Amino acid sequence: MKFETSRLIIRPPVIEDAEDIFRNYAQDSEVTRYLTWRPHRELKETLSWVNFCVQNCNTQSSVIFVIYAKETHETIGMIDFRLEGYKAHCGYVLAKKYWNQGVMTEAMQPVIHYLATSGNIYRIWAVHDVENEASGKVLEKLGMRCEGVVAASLRHPNISNEPRDGVYYSLDCRTITGD
Repeated sequence: MKFETSRLIIRPPVIEDAEDIFRNYAQDSEVTRYLTWRPHRELKETLSWVNFCVQNCNTQSSVIFVIYAKETHETIGMIDFRLEGYKAHCGYVLAKKYWNQGVMTEAMQPVIHYLATSGNIYRIWAVHDVENEASGKVLEKLGMRCEGVVAASLRHPNISNEPRDGVYYSLDCRTITGD
């Protein structure tokens, strides 16, 4: 499965994406600040991660895509949906030089539409660190509504070893399908 927008191709990962991913964001401590993994120090870490993603990109429990920029011909981010019965929990990452340009919203829209109209997913949800307001803006642009803050619900090892507060958002897929 592949999606295309005016600026992007959203497609399953391939092992050749690893070099772009390492160079563009996996080793960037600012990009990985609010993620659940530490920045990669070596390309082999990214190769291992991408290999895992290739093997698990379209299973009953997960759907993983890379974001490929048409203009620069490089992989600039990833989208991951963890499927939990009738729910899908999404996460994403984007190279810093593409922040604040609407790229993540553009990349997520067709994937969310696809999942919402699949007939199997009724709730799409996401959570971000209470300090990561930019992520909240992306979720709001995608039509998700803020459900509130849950104390000590996330662990972001690049900030603290202790759990942090998370802001939860969701989308009722019936608002897209009209059911």
